[in-house]
Amino acid sequence: MEESNLILFFGRFHPLLVHLPIGFLMIAVLMEVAERVGWLANVRNAIVFALLLGVVSAVAASVLGFMLGTSGDYSPDMLDAHMWAGIVTTVVSAVALVLKVGWENFTKRQTQLYLGLLALVMTSLSATGHLGGNMTHGSDYLTYYMPFKPKTTDPLARPKVTDIQQAQLFGDLVHPIITNKCKSCHNQDKKKGGLSLSSIEDYLKGGKHGSLIVAGDPSSSELFHRVTLPSDHEEIMPPDGKTPLTKEEIAILKFWLETGNADFDTLLVALDPDEEISNIALLQLQLGAEAGQAQLDLDTVSLDKIERLTALGYEVRELAAGSHAYEVTLNGTKIMKENRLHHHEALGLLKNNILSLKMRNCDLKDIDLEILSDMPVLQHLDLSQNTISDSGIQSLQHLPQLKSLNLYATQVTTLTIEHVAAWPQLSTVYIWQTNIDKESLASLRETHQNINLISGS
Repeated sequence: MEESNLILFFGRFHPLLVHLPIGFLMIAVLMEVAERVGWLANVRNAIVFALLLGVVSAVAASVLGFMLGTSGDYSPDMLDAHMWAGIVTTVVSAVALVLKVGWENFTKRQTQLYLGLLALVMTSLSATGHLGGNMTHGSDYLTYYMPFKPKTTDPLARPKVTDIQQAQLFGDLVHPIITNKCKSCHNQDKKKGGLSLSSIEDYLKGGKHGSLIVAGDPSSSELFHRVTLPSDHEEIMPPDGKTPLTKEEIAILKFWLETGNADFDTLLVALDPDEEISNIALLQLQLGAEAGQAQLDLDTVSLDKIERLTALGYEVRELAAGSHAYEVTLNGTKIMKENRLHHHEALGLLKNNILSLKMRNCDLKDIDLEILSDMPVLQHLDLSQNTISDSGIQSLQHLPQLKSLNLYATQVTTLTIEHVAAWPQLSTVYIWQTNIDKESLASLRETHQNINLISGS
């Protein structure tokens, strides 16, 4: 936690106070115009009072703004421009106030001078506000969506990948998360905590609070530490009021720091990610179940069918509201011989809507896989830690959309890989702790290059 700092404490009231001179000075100018065109009468004292409040609040806002500027969180060039625009606004407003109080009956030249000062007040006020907004929201905030405007290029952005095999861990997964959740406060224009995240050099340089990234050690990385603090902690990032990282985004960040050693060039598949990371990556890159659901026209599922599954211990989650596409999970709940039929019947009721099915460590037998052989939209299937063999897998004949298959800690052999290699959409198979040895694995990878065989070694 930082030591107390009274200058910054008061400086942070600048955004709260800065709107007062804007309102008061605009009201003063508008009343002056309204009186001169005949819309208002006898408002001289009100104009003087509004100008007075505008000048006083402008002075206060300038002082607090100077205090806030000592934080070092902002671009020096932008800070100087904003500061001088604010000073000009304050001084010109004060001069206009003095003239309004001192001159009861304006001559022609006095009128021209006074109205010119008011015009300058409005111009400098607008410039001050715009420059302040640039520091807070970025220099292209107002013009970002302007038609035909060339967009600013992010030097770390990569073309959209269409194949998980070509996905770069940092460029395609980590950097987009940082861009969406962190860069509004950590960029070249606004360096909160002295930190910018606009280039690789910035990542390596870090900020004022320790090492931003430590290869192989997420717990020592300030980046990971800040996003995993309790939600009510005053140092959590992003700060309160902004969207925090999801648990999936945190998992990707941890994988990059820990397994990927914070490397900026490594491909995801080169690190043999487990199913959880692979599925998160597929979804983030819009290559997984949720990416494909837009092309599916699924029927509505009645609540009683879902309740049949939940009563048996399944977790049922709709992948997107109104999609009628579901992820169904049964983890560690043993399917007893006497209730196997109930499981088969309940899954059969939802078979046309299940895109992801996870049945880990459920005492599944080969015979149980027959019910899974007719799931037309199933894309991800996790059968890990079950006593199933080649014969059970060979019963899975009609899974035309299946993209990933987890066979971790099962009894399958090379025969299973030879069988599933012909499945049209299958791209990833997890085969840790199976009966496939390293020599056979090398041969399979050479023969079936269309499938990523992930062994964990």
